[in-house]
Amino acid sequence: MVVVDKEGKVDFLWRYQPSKNTADGVLMSYIKRNVFMPPREMILQPLRAYWLALAYQEKGDIDPVLLERMFRKAVYALEKHALYLCDQAGIDYPSNFYREAPIPRTLPLHVKNATVENGADADFSNFQNSLTTDELFELVGGEEFDDSGFS
Repeated sequence: MVVVDKEGKVDFLWRYQPSKNTADGVLMSYIKRNVFMPPREMILQPLRAYWLALAYQEKGDIDPVLLERMFRKAVYALEKHALYLCDQAGIDYPSNFYREAPIPRTLPLHVKNATVENGADADFSNFQNSLTTDELFELVGGEEFDDSGFS
């Protein structure tokens, strides 16, 4: 239930008690026992990355430049967490996600220059399997975003 009080604060109450042996139960137990971050932040950080920019877009009274920056920061946080998950599972990030229809992206300048100097095709889909983690971070922007809970 969501209620706005006299002070303009949003009071959001949510009680959830999944069975311990369900996926949600395992997830909630993990969040509660995490010692590196308070449970509230473990829940709010991914919610912000998923939904905050969309909430401001729907609200409609935000500068378009700020809104775009919010979207970029959200994508950066989500991609950084995807890299973290891939690292934890030993999954090759770029080739795993873009097999069918690669998403064209601008290559980092030093990568683009090296590709052109070598006479290779600068198409991202031909290059994606050899990107390093640092190059992927450069591709997604590297703008400041409080993503400490994702690593």
